[in-house]
Amino acid sequence: MNSKTILAGALLMLMSLPILAQQAETPRKATVEARGDSVVIRKGEGDLRIRIYEEQTEEGEEKPEEVEIYEGIFLEEVDARSNAFLDALPFIPKKKKENAYEPHNSGLFVGFARMTDHFMGFGSSYDFPQDLSCSWEFGFNFLSAYHNFKKNPHWGLNIGASWGYRSFHIGGNVALVKEDGQSVFSAGDADTNYGQSRLRHFFFRIPITIEWQQRLSTRGRLVFFNLGPEIEIRHGVKSFTHINGGKKTRIGKGMYVNPVGVSLLAQAGYGNLGFYLRYNTYSFFQKGKGPDVEPLSFGIAWYW
Repeated sequence: MNSKTILAGALLMLMSLPILAQQAETPRKATVEARGDSVVIRKGEGDLRIRIYEEQTEEGEEKPEEVEIYEGIFLEEVDARSNAFLDALPFIPKKKKENAYEPHNSGLFVGFARMTDHFMGFGSSYDFPQDLSCSWEFGFNFLSAYHNFKKNPHWGLNIGASWGYRSFHIGGNVALVKEDGQSVFSAGDADTNYGQSRLRHFFFRIPITIEWQQRLSTRGRLVFFNLGPEIEIRHGVKSFTHINGGKKTRIGKGMYVNPVGVSLLAQAGYGNLGFYLRYNTYSFFQKGKGPDVEPLSFGIAWYW
């Protein structure tokens, strides 16, 4: 082999080195394989961008145009909750936890209770002497269901069921008794003294609320507000008092209370804690058989 042949071969090798180096540095690209009705995407290196197009024809035009209807990026970062990049596509039913709708029904609640003389009133009623500081209610929700509107994480319809106890403290030397087919307040005299009188009842409630909620960050807690009607079924209604400083004595049962009430319920909060306010929309007692008063209650709730 002469020197000219050796020199030509060496020159050819030097010229091919940049091409080989460029091929070695070129990253693997994603490849698409069509297998019958399935499309298999083999991911290459780096992030994978997916675009979906649809042919649409505008009004007055004959030729359809391709319009992008979705774009997603599968990142190289490994997520322990995800098994495949297809989780990023919109037609996969799996919903990510941090973007899920969370109804605020189930939980514990405790608050103050008051009798008012009209709907949406906050003041005490002159027809019902009451000590607000000792009038309260508590309960818990044992059933919760919801419907999320069009998979929108901000709006939903909630329905639940709760059970609890409410007690109204009657102030002064008076007690609520049955007299001539009515519930009336009886004042004490020189021979009879009433103290720490109460009207109490148990209840089942069925709230139906529309809720709006917003997560403050991707994995942050929710700010929420809901509003709607609530059906209340009352049972175990009794009137108690202490006569002349003695033991607690039941002096009436039933007390002509409406067995069913309808309230307007509003709740707002952050995370698992919130506040509630409920107004009964009509009289607590049957018409003509007791004071014309409407109960309200407000307090705090812990949701789970």
